[in-house]
Amino acid sequence: MEKLRMTRNEYHEYLQKCVLRIYDPNDSYTIVDYEKEDVENIPLDLSAYPQIKEDTTKYIDAVFDKEDTDKNGNYMLRGFIGDNLEKWYRDKEKLHCNYAPYGFYYSGFGFNDEEMLIYTWCEGDTTLTLFNDKEIYQKEREATEKWFDENC
Repeated sequence: MEKLRMTRNEYHEYLQKCVLRIYDPNDSYTIVDYEKEDVENIPLDLSAYPQIKEDTTKYIDAVFDKEDTDKNGNYMLRGFIGDNLEKWYRDKEKLHCNYAPYGFYYSGFGFNDEEMLIYTWCEGDTTLTLFNDKEIYQKEREATEKWFDENC
């Protein structure tokens, strides 16, 4: 079977279709076929964020599996750590984030002023919002801090 190359979001859609095929009684596709799937994610294009260091970029590309935008239209990536505290600490270190005092297990956020990143987590779901404008980053960071002050 030939290796398929696709974006992370295309990959999610592709996997959903594969799973539906497994459960379709009219399709001969099986779990064995699914296990043979050979898919490579196309690396993220983070060229719009030149301030992000190479090691940070590599980590982002390795752990975040869905591209999205936040409620304000900022570019955002999604990931999942589940209840894995080790992964939470690794994300903190690899993203070079300073953590707000809300850095407890259930939810919280971190920020990296130099690379203009805001990392949040809640119940194992993670988001990483990237910025290329210092003013917008600062505004979003302040809004994030305010939300945590009022809700946590």
